[in-house]
Amino acid sequence: MPAPSHARSRRVSGQNVPMRLERQYHDLSKPIREFTFVVDALEAGMRLDALLRTHYPWKSRTHYQRIVARGDVLLDDRPSKASVRVKRGMRVVVRLPVDPEAPDQETDDDLVFLYEDDALAAIDKPSGMTVHPTGRIRHGTLINKLHARYRSEERGADVVPRLAHRLDQDTSGVVLIVKNRRVDALVTKQFTRREVEKTYLALVHGVPAAEEGEVDAPMKRDPHGGTHLHMHVHPEGQVARSRWRVLRAFRHHALLALSPRTGRQHQLRVHMAHIGYPILCDHLYGDVRPLMRPGAPQAVLLERLALHAHRLQLDHPLTGEALDFTSPLPADLQYAVDVLGEEGGA
Repeated sequence: MPAPSHARSRRVSGQNVPMRLERQYHDLSKPIREFTFVVDALEAGMRLDALLRTHYPWKSRTHYQRIVARGDVLLDDRPSKASVRVKRGMRVVVRLPVDPEAPDQETDDDLVFLYEDDALAAIDKPSGMTVHPTGRIRHGTLINKLHARYRSEERGADVVPRLAHRLDQDTSGVVLIVKNRRVDALVTKQFTRREVEKTYLALVHGVPAAEEGEVDAPMKRDPHGGTHLHMHVHPEGQVARSRWRVLRAFRHHALLALSPRTGRQHQLRVHMAHIGYPILCDHLYGDVRPLMRPGAPQAVLLERLALHAHRLQLDHPLTGEALDFTSPLPADLQYAVDVLGEEGGA
């Protein structure tokens, strides 16, 4: 993943000057053993630990103090101290531990493409695949696999794929990939203007009395949640709206079509739990226990989040052509739907 270029600023000669950090697009098709950058004029004078936190904000300053003390950060090829004030032109190297299970070369053999051209691609992501590397998961992600497909050392042939949006690890379905910055900006504009139509399919606990409805409930981060990603409905949160429609009703469950009208984190999961119909097997907002086969309490029918990104519709960012990507309900969810139907559902 590229080291983010954050819109931060420092006081220089009485003015707030933005820090223009150069993006580093590492080739994630191979294990990354180190991050490297050169201190620029705006960064000169910063403490080393603060500088690392600016470049790589996903870890705490305390974490960087520990790895500096361990000797895993080099300044001009020599170990240093977290309190050292860096100078312009210094080369900073951050050594990274390599997972012994990481492959020498990632592969894209198992990716399922719904569409591809020179500007973008649509992938049918399976449940269980993380979309990008995190602190715990450093290989085997969707981005790793896309780098294996597109990155090249040949001059003019290197393509840095980006995700136009994201899906949770356990959510399956359509993910849109963009292949350059111009396309990225144009697609982002469509998402920002809410011109992109997304439809999800979900199995939920309970059966709504109405055939369809809308949830209009603002959301914000939950300070008491189990993770920093945890969200909840709160009157002071950001506007969040979702539409739902019943596709099939079973005895104790229902298959719904869900359409987020805004794009908040975990929006559909939070909203469905909020109105009393949580998505099955949701470890954050519902009941984490697996769905058992009706009449057979020892037989597991489903044990992953029952949410699928079924359809994505937008205009091609370069040609204006209407694009419509559809991923059918995957086998595990389809099997659960079929069994629930056989056991007395509609």
